[in-house]
Amino acid sequence: MTIAFLVCAAFAAAPAGSPPTAGIPFEITSNKPFVQVTLNGSAPQWFILDTGCAGGSVIAKECADRLGLTHGQDDAQHLGAGQGVAVGISRAGSTLFGLGADTLRAAEPRVFTLAHVSPYEGRRVDGLLGEDFLRRYVVRIDYEKRELRVQDPGNFVPDPKSIVVPITILGGLAVADGSVKLRDGTTIPGHFIIDTGVRTTLILFHPFAVAHGLLDQPGNLLDATVGGGAGGETRGDIGRLAALSLGPSTFDRPHAIYSRDTVGVFASPDLDGIVGGELLRHGVVTFDYPHERILIDPYPNPAAFDYDMSGLFLVAQGDDFARIVAISVTKGTPASEAGMVAGDEIRAIDGIRAPALSLERAREMLRKPGAHRLELTRDGKSVQVTVKARRLV
Repeated sequence: MTIAFLVCAAFAAAPAGSPPTAGIPFEITSNKPFVQVTLNGSAPQWFILDTGCAGGSVIAKECADRLGLTHGQDDAQHLGAGQGVAVGISRAGSTLFGLGADTLRAAEPRVFTLAHVSPYEGRRVDGLLGEDFLRRYVVRIDYEKRELRVQDPGNFVPDPKSIVVPITILGGLAVADGSVKLRDGTTIPGHFIIDTGVRTTLILFHPFAVAHGLLDQPGNLLDATVGGGAGGETRGDIGRLAALSLGPSTFDRPHAIYSRDTVGVFASPDLDGIVGGELLRHGVVTFDYPHERILIDPYPNPAAFDYDMSGLFLVAQGDDFARIVAISVTKGTPASEAGMVAGDEIRAIDGIRAPALSLERAREMLRKPGAHRLELTRDGKSVQVTVKARRLV
């Protein structure tokens, strides 16, 4: 979830004592790290550790109101990707953030609603831990162990075996030089945001996709819903690259989204794309903003990159996010061939139903080939279909 190019007061200088070095556990949803944060000594709240959250960390308005944190009058601004939904932004008073054993004081953190983001995650999102936090520390994310380590940049010594990817901090975002290699062997250089708050592998922005003829290509999944967030729903074509390189690191055969958005972040002509969490999960990733570098320690035998094999884009609805609803069905895909339509509520997949069938589990099941039996509710009636999932890109 990229929230870019806004100004915010940074966290105050470090208090006496060292930052936490013990592992801080986190959860992974939509390939995004969710970490527990306290606010002014509150019970733990779930924040996304979001390197795409430029301009400072964010407290969800719903969380601020629930905890009784005062914040000022809203100032409508357009945020993030999608169709440019205007979001009312206000400021909280000085707030003490707690993460593990450490505390950080933010002068006036931003407050805006994340209620329209939570359905895409299938869980409550209480805030975003962003640029101000990352500028203060070296932050190591071990996706396999689900463990975060936070270190003092003055004492940090990188492992000499780590792959070093230089970055530039532009508008609060970590940007790396890299290249994409197309299936015909063509190599195209680019400047890519590294964003833990985006769930997919790679999104190539609309101007880049148009300039290099990546849209409407044979073999691509065309004009699909590919995500959503602070700016609304996003659309694009999905294809497969021969390779993606970031500095000296190369990833073979990732899928990529070629954005069709003509407004919002994904329409930016200034940068070329975003590398997201599904690719970052292939190794331990250390964000060292103070020294403008990312360190990558690849896991042995990483899983191959795969995309949804059904043609559905699902969200979770209801206060408990237990209702799984298809908001889009891409033409010519197994779900479309099975007769599914936008608005279908999925009650069960292969006999598994809520609460065991979460949004995360439903998405994961539909990334596997084979016949899946779906029980649906449509217009108040029960419907059963078989979706013969297959690799689409």
